[in-house]
Amino acid sequence: MFSFFKKKDTTSKHTGPVIPDFSFLGVDMHSHLVPAIDDGAQTMEDSIHFIENLYNLGFKKIITTPHIHGEMYDNDTNKVRRYFQPLKDYVAQHLPDMSIDVSAEYFLDTYFLGDVLPKGLMTFGKNQVLVEASMAGWNRQFNDIMFAVQANGYNPILAHPERYLYETDMKVFETLKGKGVSLQLNLLSILGYYGKSIKINAEKILQLGLYDYCGTDLHHERHLTQIKSIPEEHQDIMQLLNEYTFRNKDL
Repeated sequence: MFSFFKKKDTTSKHTGPVIPDFSFLGVDMHSHLVPAIDDGAQTMEDSIHFIENLYNLGFKKIITTPHIHGEMYDNDTNKVRRYFQPLKDYVAQHLPDMSIDVSAEYFLDTYFLGDVLPKGLMTFGKNQVLVEASMAGWNRQFNDIMFAVQANGYNPILAHPERYLYETDMKVFETLKGKGVSLQLNLLSILGYYGKSIKINAEKILQLGLYDYCGTDLHHERHLTQIKSIPEEHQDIMQLLNEYTFRNKDL
């Protein structure tokens, strides 16, 4: 599928045409840009700074996704929308060429199943929702929770499966895809920002053609600096991503 996967080093010298930005994605569907609501942007100034930079990097639409995680953040739909509204108003006034909307990154646990899902989820695209699993291991009820999400009419997108290092069997992700679950790659994973093992997992999932979407998962300035370095210093990665058929622009 991708001849460049034969190379062990995805940071080798690039000889193809220069890909200047991420306009081939167009839409960033995973970020934490609502100020002072989770571990992402902490001030309105931070949020605006990140959004302006994403615009300059070729993104023309943002679906920002603050955490809804019962054990860590006191967030719900009403609070997320309330904190988001001033940011939306600012973007509409000062960056009219940028579209911005809000959903959430839902943590799949028993709290989600009992307290969040029954109240309804914030969707985007075609009734899609971004969900994440624990970094420590699959929840024992994971399959039941995912089934409940779909049974309520939602189309789940599993965030950054490459980061779940406890799962090395790619057939698990193939099975999820077969059940209608989409998969989302973090841009920084393929760069190696989170470590070599996660980079290798990302390459495997890409090679198998299992990803549907790609997102920045932007939280803070360190993330932004690394994201900006990709078109500036890693044209081989830009080519890899550009040649893959992500569905971001469908959102």
